[in-house]
Amino acid sequence: MSKNRHVPERSCVACGVKMPKVQLVRVVRITQGSVVIDTTGRAPGRGAYLCRIPQCWDRALGKGALGRSLGQDLSSQDLELVRTYYEENIAPQATAP
Repeated sequence: MSKNRHVPERSCVACGVKMPKVQLVRVVRITQGSVVIDTTGRAPGRGAYLCRIPQCWDRALGKGALGRSLGQDLSSQDLELVRTYYEENIAPQATAP
């Protein structure tokens, strides 16, 4: 008889929908104050999660939901890093048939 393993869930900071942690993208404010994309899900620091829906990324970056969740105003350099990740990894999947 197999056991059901616990699947950690997190909420998207833009839309608030709960999903399994592995389906979300984690953005982390590290101790130096800069922001990085955490592909492993284990980096130390304050984390915020975004789902892979383009409207959520627009809301998180444009209306400041990501900055509020991370507890700091994001610099233009931090915003550019997150936007670049979105354009390279999330946007192509959203437009694919």
